[in-house]
Amino acid sequence: MTRRRFWLAAVSLLVVGCSGAGGHSVAAKTSATPAHAKPLVGWVRTDLKPLTTPQLAGGRLVLYAVGGGGIQVVGLDQKTGKTVWRDNATPGDVTPGVEPGLGVAGSTVAFLSPADNSTGSSQLVGVDAATGRRLWHTPTGQFTDWPEPCPDAPTDICTSGSFGDAQQTLALRFRASDGAQVGALLIAQSAYGRMLGPDLYDPGVRDPEALVAVSGDSVAWTRPLASVFSSPGDSTNYGWNFDRVPAAGVFVGYVGGPPVSSTATSETISVARGMTAGFRISDGSVAWQDPGTIYACSVLPCPGQGMSASPRPPTMGLRLRVTGTATYSLSETPKLSAGGDVVIEGFNLATGKTMWSYDAGGDGALLEDLPPVIGNEVVALPVSSHEAVALNLTTGKHKLISPETPGWCGSGTTYTTKIGYSDGHGGTSYERPASSGYQPCDTLGTTISEPATLPSFVGITVDGLTVTSDSSEVAAVQESSAR
Repeated sequence: MTRRRFWLAAVSLLVVGCSGAGGHSVAAKTSATPAHAKPLVGWVRTDLKPLTTPQLAGGRLVLYAVGGGGIQVVGLDQKTGKTVWRDNATPGDVTPGVEPGLGVAGSTVAFLSPADNSTGSSQLVGVDAATGRRLWHTPTGQFTDWPEPCPDAPTDICTSGSFGDAQQTLALRFRASDGAQVGALLIAQSAYGRMLGPDLYDPGVRDPEALVAVSGDSVAWTRPLASVFSSPGDSTNYGWNFDRVPAAGVFVGYVGGPPVSSTATSETISVARGMTAGFRISDGSVAWQDPGTIYACSVLPCPGQGMSASPRPPTMGLRLRVTGTATYSLSETPKLSAGGDVVIEGFNLATGKTMWSYDAGGDGALLEDLPPVIGNEVVALPVSSHEAVALNLTTGKHKLISPETPGWCGSGTTYTTKIGYSDGHGGTSYERPASSGYQPCDTLGTTISEPATLPSFVGITVDGLTVTSDSSEVAAVQESSAR
């Protein structure tokens, strides 16, 4: 289940002003010390520029990387790191702020293959992960989501889009083994629909804006967006963040709102105007609402969910209760207005009840950046320029720690494609964001050399090697040095 996020005040700051599609991670502050040195046992590929973390499929490590004048899918030998195959890919008609995701199902890897860059048209293809041999492809179409394993049938691949000249949005499902189309559910008579999360869609209509949920091969319900998110101007055009939580029986999430003010290089939003909400998977009715908060499971590693390429639904929610306004600019961390404050809350997903809270003060970086992760569901937060606390995201307990405590920061990057989109100011942009993985850092976010031990959340372990990635390389070290 790949997380679908789009996290920004507006499209005009889509790439250069964000760390990732859904407030995933940002690059650690650079230092003169390289993050990785060649391990005694293992391998390093500094010629690869990853755009996703590696996944295991068919005995290969597969990932998106920069190449071919845009984006490529690469298959690596897991023991040596050597490239076994690569193939050109494309974002198609996916919303520019949504980070790349591979459709991995068993030994098949599914992705969008370019057909016509001038229109964004593409084919969904399935390849043998071991060899890169193409097993199947769909007709050419306009696909509006990266492919992913279907939430109710992980041996199928789900995406959305349409074929030919049809002006509609279909929830599409294909058998991963042979590409047979096993579902084409009509979401809307509009070509602008998109997936917001597993089984949840924006049909692309705006009068009024709506939410559509699907269940298997049928539409479960359709509701006005305003019936759940009632702040004036709320729209997925300004960002979204959703999880489907079957154990709690709800979708949980947040949508953005219009900026208070904007310039060519910055936008100011009233973060407190929005809300986090839980609404029932069965019928879309509101289970609970919490005004003045942002759902933060895309920024912070929620309990039970982790930080892998295919996270599970969370077992506890995290949200940010924010006062004041936040200004996003092209190259700086979001800044809160004078007196602005951010409180992190752990909450019950079924009821919205707050379980614990921690006042992070005026730390505007939390609106966008993954803070240094120093343990399983434990992050480091600044107290001052030379002090930090370790915050347990399950219990809310916290304690002072040394600012030199090693942790792991997200590694964000951008890539250039041949498919342009409006930059919001009359021009065309070709850059898009991606999250490449994690790199070692201290509690202040400064890059440090790789520690002797590697936590499990920064990579995957196969054949005695733990494989990690960041924006500049893929590396593997001995399993014995992992914890």
